[in-house]
Amino acid sequence: MLKLCRVGIWALLILAILSLAGGFMVALHPLGDSLAVFRVPFAGLAMICAFILRHDARAAMLGAVASGVMLVSWLGHSPTETEVRTPQITLYQKNMLWRNNGNETLIEAIRISGADVVTLEEISRENMPILGDLRADYPVQQFCPFRRVGGVAVLARGVTATNRLACAEDLGLAAMEVEGPTGRFWVAALHLPWPWPHEQAEHVDRVVKRLETLDGPVILAGDFNAVGWSHAVAQIGEAGGMARVGPYAATFDLPPLGYPIGIDHVLAPGGEGEIEIQPKLASDHHGVLAHLPWPDAPQ
Repeated sequence: MLKLCRVGIWALLILAILSLAGGFMVALHPLGDSLAVFRVPFAGLAMICAFILRHDARAAMLGAVASGVMLVSWLGHSPTETEVRTPQITLYQKNMLWRNNGNETLIEAIRISGADVVTLEEISRENMPILGDLRADYPVQQFCPFRRVGGVAVLARGVTATNRLACAEDLGLAAMEVEGPTGRFWVAALHLPWPWPHEQAEHVDRVVKRLETLDGPVILAGDFNAVGWSHAVAQIGEAGGMARVGPYAATFDLPPLGYPIGIDHVLAPGGEGEIEIQPKLASDHHGVLAHLPWPDAPQ
């Protein structure tokens, strides 16, 4: 019986290590970003199994590998002591949930936040009135439809829209160029599908091509349905000359067990800025409030 238990623990350890490694191999297959969602649980399982089998040098080595991955992931997504340059732009990011129970609490939260830019996802027929309700506060708006789950929108105030990216069918990207105190830059909202076996990888390729057509700095926020260390986030950031702002923070509880993951992100030039996680309100996603330096206009 003891030998059978040992074999079972070895099997779990090897499976956890293989799954952990697979999360780094998205260049070979989109499954990598799906496995990356569970990097922390896989590493934790491997460490537990290695501890149980600690008298075996091979298990100890695999446990050390898992510990290293956990440490690198943690340190790589920890907050850094940076002071946001002034003047600052404040951005409120929110997946509204297409079937939410009302927009009133979100409208109040956006107004209280003092956000200069708002990015919204899952703007469905039910909650579409929020765009009209906020128009007096945010007269500069760009909305693009996206599937039955609802469209995406960028709202802004205190700036002038100088250009708008045409909405592409089934893309989930809304973007407009605005004139701010430091010059022109783009602001965008994004909603990606889930990773493999869903079509996120193909979707990211299309988004990247669109972002590469934009001239000037880009600030982009949205529901990526991908964790901060995913290939999807890295690709989109690179295409727009951006990096993810702030530490890794949970914004969504993945069913059925409610595993907390961070899939709502704000990307900005150089990754400069700070984020604050906001309440879910009537949605299943937390909001994200970001304080960013106004982008420097290209010389």
